Amino acid sequence: MTDFKETDEQKELMNDAYKIISSVLAELRDQGVPDEVIFNFSQSLIRHYDPIEQKRLQELSEEKDALFKEANDL
Repeated sequence: MTDFKETDEQKELMNDAYKIISSVLAELRDQGVPDEVIFNFSQSLIRHYDPIEQKRLQELSEEKDALFKEANDL
């Protein structure tokens, strides 16, 4: 798998995302949602906003598309 390096722009985006996530999680806690549910939800949010994970998924998708195209050409 390819190693990804964070850029300053990506770090700034992650900081903004963590602020948004923290706000959402605080609202859930204030509404009485159990901690375990909040934790699981926060993990999915972090993965969703992670620009490095998004780039990895995009490249994986492109690789799969290329494989399907190659298979269809056979």
